[in-house]
Amino acid sequence: MKKLYTLFFTLFTSAFFGQTYSITLKYRANGAGCHAAGYDWSFYGNTTALASFSDGGNSMDVPTTYTTYASVANYSSFKLYLYNSCVRLGAATKDCSDNNSSEVTTVNLIKGSYLGLNGCNGGVSVDKFIPNVNIKNLDVANPTEVCAGFQLGLAAFPDKFPPEAYHWQYSSDNMITWVDVPATINGVTTNNINTVNFSMQDILGTNHANFLDKQIYFRLGYTQTRAFSTPIAIKYSSCAPVVKQVLYIAPKCNGDKVQQIDVYFDRKLKPNEDLFPIYLKNEDPTKTTPLFQLPSPVTSLNFDIATNWYTYSFINPGILENNNSYTIKYQARLSGTPAGSLQSSQTPFIYIDPPKMEFKITGQTQPTCFGGEDGTIDIEILSGTYPYYFYVDNVLKTANKIDDLHYKITGLKANVVGYKIKVTDINDCIEK
Repeated sequence: MKKLYTLFFTLFTSAFFGQTYSITLKYRANGAGCHAAGYDWSFYGNTTALASFSDGGNSMDVPTTYTTYASVANYSSFKLYLYNSCVRLGAATKDCSDNNSSEVTTVNLIKGSYLGLNGCNGGVSVDKFIPNVNIKNLDVANPTEVCAGFQLGLAAFPDKFPPEAYHWQYSSDNMITWVDVPATINGVTTNNINTVNFSMQDILGTNHANFLDKQIYFRLGYTQTRAFSTPIAIKYSSCAPVVKQVLYIAPKCNGDKVQQIDVYFDRKLKPNEDLFPIYLKNEDPTKTTPLFQLPSPVTSLNFDIATNWYTYSFINPGILENNNSYTIKYQARLSGTPAGSLQSSQTPFIYIDPPKMEFKITGQTQPTCFGGEDGTIDIEILSGTYPYYFYVDNVLKTANKIDDLHYKITGLKANVVGYKIKVTDINDCIEK
């Protein structure tokens, strides 16, 4: 019957004073009768003997301590060797002639490489090789929380492990799934180093607002099951009123100022809380100038009975660009001290300018006789908002509708100097 032995031993007892590793060894017997003979196992770091033990039949005598690697100058060249030599024991019926060796770098062991030996009488392997590391939030005042828009600083200790030991991961689903922190963010190294800085939005992306006031977990490790450190939970707090929606009242005519922009927040301002600065931001990265930035803080919000939200309104703020995307950006402050910094939502609103009022004259007829009043002008509407109004020499005229875009003005007298034709739409907009 096959037997599986799982053995654990830890390098040193403290992770605070040196670089230590926890190793999981697994011994596998390969069949009845074979394991009655014995193996001698030896571990070496480069050429330095680190540990040895004998199989002894059905069990192994495994050391409980392991020499630290702190004195090794170059971790990238440091290797762990595993040797075995077979020794026939007692009444064993088979000779054992398997003598093997294997080696792998410490860095690759950290990343999950397998180191093992197998033979007639079974095999032993380094199944897990895990740095003993602790992590903490560098914000002493708020070690379990970070406000939106602020940098989160995380540190691992002790230092001087290989960089691969400081492999940061996070989980946004209560530690069900672990995701690697990006190697770089905005050109700055943010993984495989013992101290990192980034915002929650940097790692959570455009949907970061979905995780406000929830816990995000951080740890060091690889894949989903190899943890080097105990996870820590950081609450991602808004620390500010959160925008629920943005509505605007468009100008009546194309190219005019926006009449109003209403911003709806989920709550009212707290005592001594204000919003400053607050402004519109074009999502086009080439257009960086803040729009409609207020010169003074917003100190109160109006309650909207229809939504149970609280609003602030930009009145006659200015001109927006057609088909451009915008967000509201703002900084909350408590007694003048910055708190949460947010933008309106992960989905910007798109500004749609009213269509221009445009038309062209496509034809005309002269009166059939001198003094007659049966002249006509044909007009095609190019754009604008129905209904349309037609003026001849600033006098409103009734036009016959041919279809939605074509109209005919009739009853015109002969005029040697021509006519001044004006067409307006429902908003009294004219072609400019």
